[in-house]
Amino acid sequence: MNHEEIQKQIEKLALAAGQMILNAEDTALRDVRVTTKTGRRDMVTSMDLAIQQMLMTELMKIVPGCRFLVEESIPSLSDVIISDDDLTTGDAADPGLRGVCFIIDPIDGTANFVHGNRHSCTSIAMTVDGEAQIGVVYDPYRDELFSARKGSGSCLNGKLLPVFNASIENEITVFGTAPYDDSTNGPTFQLAQKLYELSADVRRTGSATLDCCWTACGRFGLYAELSLSAWDFAAGKLIAEETGCVVMNLDGSPLSYKGKPTILCGRPNAVSQFRRG
Repeated sequence: MNHEEIQKQIEKLALAAGQMILNAEDTALRDVRVTTKTGRRDMVTSMDLAIQQMLMTELMKIVPGCRFLVEESIPSLSDVIISDDDLTTGDAADPGLRGVCFIIDPIDGTANFVHGNRHSCTSIAMTVDGEAQIGVVYDPYRDELFSARKGSGSCLNGKLLPVFNASIENEITVFGTAPYDDSTNGPTFQLAQKLYELSADVRRTGSATLDCCWTACGRFGLYAELSLSAWDFAAGKLIAEETGCVVMNLDGSPLSYKGKPTILCGRPNAVSQFRRG
């Protein structure tokens, strides 16, 4: 199966995941169990686990022999899940991700989902030998499907997104609070102040993936955050880059799938102006 066909299959799975999210909302989340992982802000729900298991099971049918870099641990599928120790630092073209790997966030914006804020999505990226080739993100609340294939541009609900540039002073910017790492609290709000002073206004949405996608389609001019995981940005990064955005660490170095990199995503002019500001 070629990449175009695989992309179509991933899009169908993302839509199915979105329907699971909406079905949970229809039951007022009464059947969704919520637990915490590393701290009170680091939540996981039974719906995260159910969606991830569904996606992994179906993706293994589409690409036999694939592996996964995923947010949630599922013991029954542990033999195909890559650990952080398997990865290398530096460029996101990671030899630790040999072959085909899917990087999945079943619900990006879990806190929003739990509290009924209706701003969450499912994110699926496909890498080949460590380089992202396909990125698919679905926001079921707005029925918006962002999709990209390397070298073929990005689409929103099937319509090709334009490549353009922008200056930061005319744009709304967005930041994330890295809620699982309190050591970033001070620097995060210094970052927010800098964004506010440089731009037209600033937002905080609670979904890193959608921040990348909304930057890709021009709703935001720049997005920055101090600590992310690969599943937070893998699909959104490709979608943004295919519309001409620059995506990197805050210090200008390439993003790594390993550990907790920072992120700076935006139009080239806006990124340059932010780094000079």
